Amino acid sequence: MLQVMLSLNQVENSANTLEELLDVTPDAERNDLIDLVGQTYARVSDREAALRVMVQTMRLWQRNSGTASSAWAALARVRLAAGQAAEGRFAAEQALGTEPTTPSAGLLAVELLEASPALEESKVQRFLAQFPSQHVVRMAYARYLLGANRWEDAEKQLSILTVSQASVAEPWLMLGALQLQNARLDEAEKSLKRFLTLSTELDSERQDRGNAQAYISLSQIAEQRQQLQEAKEWLDKVAGTEDLLRIQIRRASLLAREGKLDEARALIRDTPERQPGDGKTKALAEAQLLKDAGQLGPAFELLSKASETAPDDTDVLYEKAMLADKLGRFDDMERILRGLIRTNPDNPHAYNALGYSMADRSDRLPEARALIVKALELAPGDPFITDSLGWVEFRMGKLTEAERVLRQALATRADAEIATHLGEVLWNLGRQDEALTLFRQAQNLQPTNDTLRETLRRLGISL
Repeated sequence: MLQVMLSLNQVENSANTLEELLDVTPDAERNDLIDLVGQTYARVSDREAALRVMVQTMRLWQRNSGTASSAWAALARVRLAAGQAAEGRFAAEQALGTEPTTPSAGLLAVELLEASPALEESKVQRFLAQFPSQHVVRMAYARYLLGANRWEDAEKQLSILTVSQASVAEPWLMLGALQLQNARLDEAEKSLKRFLTLSTELDSERQDRGNAQAYISLSQIAEQRQQLQEAKEWLDKVAGTEDLLRIQIRRASLLAREGKLDEARALIRDTPERQPGDGKTKALAEAQLLKDAGQLGPAFELLSKASETAPDDTDVLYEKAMLADKLGRFDDMERILRGLIRTNPDNPHAYNALGYSMADRSDRLPEARALIVKALELAPGDPFITDSLGWVEFRMGKLTEAERVLRQALATRADAEIATHLGEVLWNLGRQDEALTLFRQAQNLQPTNDTLRETLRRLGISL
């Protein structure tokens, strides 16, 4: 009856029906119902009427310790939907301060981390410290941290989950992906295999999707260890064709590693395009194969043709600009990136790439720094943009500040180029032993890294 009333937009008259429904619902099910009611009333078109009904009906349940958290969270959702930001935040904070029986309060708090103004993150952290069994909220917080490129903080939350919920599959998959990203191959392999052992608990769709990701990641680990046959075997385990393009790109990478570049390119070209954007993905993947093979000119030409088909595609234009930079075509690179900034002024990577290139090859250092600072404003905490800022500080002669910034970047993301930049700063500070340690770390992360090889050559270092 309540659903019928709301569908007929009889929101104002639904209070008695809602009160009756809440009253007859068993205690064990009432919090779940309150959560659902909050989400439902937040979506109705008459937001003011919905708010009046919720204020009236939630009053009783806010005074009940067993339902207070859910009741405050439900009211918060409806207040926020009605445009009452301050009152909604107050209700959300009341929900956080009451012992929860469902994850609704914590999940709302995580959502509010991306609101404007954002909820203070410390409130979510205190909630999780006070109620550590709120695993669903911790997982949502980890996802938020991943989206904010705060990989170290995300890994801390996932590590807690894999201890407190060691038999739950999904945290292991996310943790393994992070460990692989940070080149901790042994740890990543262990986490991903643990996920595969536990993934039978998932429904079939989530299991297939998760297993595919795990197999692809394990293939990447084998490839990085130069175990190409094992890498192929992991790819062969992927079931279905949902990830066909992604799988074929990985297979093409392995073929190219074996010196079969033409065969690798043909494999990508022959893969069917099933989704919008697949054509762009194929062009970018083929260009990457050419780039890895040192064929920068053909890669640039390939992306030039792709950009003729999709002249406003930012991904293609960005990669084309990066190739122009490597080819020494700096005027082309700057023209492309400035065009990207004009058409997409919120693209942090365009600002960062232009600023870094300026810092690396010219004396336009104040302009370069301004571009990189703008990029960091758009993507706070991004380790690669932070690396660029550290590099421009180094180029401006601010070695102590450069060290501080680069250490911050490296702590967020273990990357060969960041480690190399920090190593060069320490070398110039006269701390050669520390620098050599970082150069070796970079070599372990990516032995063929161009920045590392050029830096070692320029400094006359042999590892």
